[in-house]
Amino acid sequence: MVVRHPKQSNMRILILNWRSIKDPLEGGAERATFEHAKRWVKNHKAKVTWLSPKYDKNIDKETIEGVDFVYIGFSLTRNLFQLLFAFPTFYFLVFWTYITKFKERVDVIIDQVHGFPYLTPLYVKEKIIVYIHEVAGEIWDIMYPFPINKLGKLLEKITFLPYRKVTFVGAQTVSRELPSIGINKSQINIVNYGVSAPKLFKIPNKNKNLTVIFLNRLVKMKGPERAIQVFDEVCKKDKTAKLIFVGKGDEQYKNKLKETVDKLGLTENVKFLGFVSEKEKFNLLSKSHVLLNASYKEGWGLVNIEANSMGTPAISFRVKGNTESISDGVSGFIFEDKDIKKMANKIVKLKNNKKIQQSALKYSKQFDWDKVSNQFYEILEK
Repeated sequence: MVVRHPKQSNMRILILNWRSIKDPLEGGAERATFEHAKRWVKNHKAKVTWLSPKYDKNIDKETIEGVDFVYIGFSLTRNLFQLLFAFPTFYFLVFWTYITKFKERVDVIIDQVHGFPYLTPLYVKEKIIVYIHEVAGEIWDIMYPFPINKLGKLLEKITFLPYRKVTFVGAQTVSRELPSIGINKSQINIVNYGVSAPKLFKIPNKNKNLTVIFLNRLVKMKGPERAIQVFDEVCKKDKTAKLIFVGKGDEQYKNKLKETVDKLGLTENVKFLGFVSEKEKFNLLSKSHVLLNASYKEGWGLVNIEANSMGTPAISFRVKGNTESISDGVSGFIFEDKDIKKMANKIVKLKNNKKIQQSALKYSKQFDWDKVSNQFYEILEK
């Protein structure tokens, strides 16, 4: 079968991703990729197929907003067993599925990196675009014990060796990190993110009590433990303040967080809501006074802009990603790693700060998915 040049109409795009948009463990990386994919279908008449592990053993394929999802293998997490055994098995399944079902039937393959790439240059002949949201780097030290962390860092560099002539797409933060794993600056194309949120023309009514929202997966690298530490200081100044955790996580780790909350005497102040719908997510953001992003690292920090779009400023430590998506003093505030008390003081002062709420809302207006999706598609066409 003849492979068409990408510039022809009805481009056939295959996305390799570690998770479906419906996977309970999906995050900002998956949401960002899906925002692009559905627009390529709608605005450019592309045929987009998304290949990822099964999130439900009874579902082999489905179509969501025009994007065809194909599921293979088994659900993947990031525990040590799967890291050492299940992931290599899934690599082979991706290779075999490509050879038997997609070889010479697609025009472009998007190799989405979330830790490790799919090693596509070793077996794919079609055009390859690497879509990367973050270089793991120090995340290995936060998430895994020695010697797994050292091995992970080494493997991350090794797995990118075949990609020396491949085009990369990523946000500003990751574009600065890619040279550290051997990627030349000439290979990198910067495409930032948009925001999909209800259109606001005025600041919504906030909750009566000071409300702080944590919107992220409940894993160590996202910083829920230090979010609790900050909130403990907040409650010393405002005993009626509330902290809402929104996001899924391992039950054992969630129970550990709840135990910490109980020991601090904050049981009545802190709620764990788990996963919520997009509609409810933006409703919660609109009623909150502050988004607390305590992550140790972000690919860019899409959640910060989502909060801003609801007139809610974001507060973060000075970490990669958040320093790109938060405009200090305009859309939120950034603090040094040890300034927990200063951060808590600022959170308390933000309860009735209409000026920063208006500023955050205005700041969010510049991030448009249609614009950046077209920018990405132009790279696919080159």
